[in-house]
Amino acid sequence: MQTFCRRDALKCMAAAAAGAMVGGRVVAAVAEATAPATPRRRIPLLHLTDLYHPPQDPDDHIDLATIVGFAEYDLRGVVLDVTRKFLVAAPAGWDIAREPGYVAVNQLAQLTGRTIPAAIGPTEPLAHPGDNALDRPRAEQTGITLLLEELARSREPVTISVVGSARVLAAAFNREPALVRSKTRAVLLNAGSTGGPKREWNVALDPAAYVALWRSGLPLHWFPCATDRGAFDPVPERGTYWKATHAALFANLSAPLRAWFGYAFSGAQHGDFARALTEDGRGPRWEKVLAGERNLWATASLAMGAGRVLARTPAGWRFLPAGKASGAEQWPWRLDPIRATVEDEGRVDWRAVAEPAGAWIFGRREGIGYGVAMAEALNAVLREI
Repeated sequence: MQTFCRRDALKCMAAAAAGAMVGGRVVAAVAEATAPATPRRRIPLLHLTDLYHPPQDPDDHIDLATIVGFAEYDLRGVVLDVTRKFLVAAPAGWDIAREPGYVAVNQLAQLTGRTIPAAIGPTEPLAHPGDNALDRPRAEQTGITLLLEELARSREPVTISVVGSARVLAAAFNREPALVRSKTRAVLLNAGSTGGPKREWNVALDPAAYVALWRSGLPLHWFPCATDRGAFDPVPERGTYWKATHAALFANLSAPLRAWFGYAFSGAQHGDFARALTEDGRGPRWEKVLAGERNLWATASLAMGAGRVLARTPAGWRFLPAGKASGAEQWPWRLDPIRATVEDEGRVDWRAVAEPAGAWIFGRREGIGYGVAMAEALNAVLREI
C-alpha cells in the first residue's frame, strides 16, 4: 500500500465527511481517489471484533490495522462484537464505560480512503446454542443483519474472522444456516484452548455461541488463543500468542497512523476525531504509547487467511505472498486437519487426522523467536499504510 502523508490526510478530510449513520449502521467513507492499488483478485472478508473506545484491549486495533495492511483482503464490513459489561462503568460493569468502536473504524476508513461498513451485534450472551437473538433490541440487530446481507450479496464465499466471541456468527447461522454454510469460505476462529481446565477469554464471553459454532459444520480454521500451558506462553507448537513492545511494532509509521493508534491507546475523548488524525501521534502522549507493550494472538490467522507466509528477507522478517517466498527461510506454520467435538461448557475435544474433517488447527515451529519475527513482519505491514 502507498504511504499516506499528512498533506494527503488533509486533502482527504476536506473532501469527505467522517461518516454517515444509515439504518443503525455507521458507514465511513472518503474519496476513492486516495485508494491504494490492490490485487486484481481479492479475498472478501467480514471481521467480527470486540473493538471498543477506549479499548478494552488494544490488540483489536492492531488486528484491524493488520487487515487493512494486507492488500489481499476486500474488507466487506466490521461487526462490533461488544458485551454489555464493558459498555458500563463499575460496579455494574467491568471497570470504565466504553463505546462500541465505531470511531476507530471511521477514522481508519478516512485515513486509508476506504468505505468500511460497521454495525454492532447483541450485547448479552446467547441463552443457548440454538438462540437466534431475534428477541434482542432493534439496535443490536444491525451486526447480524450486516453479516447476513453481505453473505447474500457476495458472488463468492467469504472469509469470516472472529477475534472476540462467536455471538454474531452463531446467531446469524441459527437464522439462516443454508446461506451461512454456502457463503462461508472459512472461519478464522481466534478463541478457545487446546486443553487445560480454564475457559479461555473469548469463549467465556459467550460459551453458548462458541458451542454453536463448533456444532454448525462451518469450515473452522482454529487458531487457539491458549494451550494447556495457558494463554501467554510464546513457545508451544499450537500457540498463537506472541508479544512485542510498542516501540518495535510502531517504529516509523506514517503520521496519520501514529495519530490513529495514539487516539485509541490514550482513550482520547475529544469529539473531533477527524482532526485528531493530523494532531495526535506525537509528543508526550505518543511517547507514553511507545513505552507500552502488547500481547497478540490473531496475527497468524490474518496472515494465513491472506495467503501469506512468515519469511526472512534481506530486509528482515516479512509476511510474503506464498508464491513469492520460494527459496526464502521461513518460520513454518500450517493448518492440520482435526476431528473435534465440543462439550456443553465449551471444552473442545480434538485429535489430528490424516484427511480433512471440517476443521483445522494452527501449528508452527516451536520457539520464542517466533514473536521477534512476527513483530518485525507486522511492523513492515503497518509502515505501508
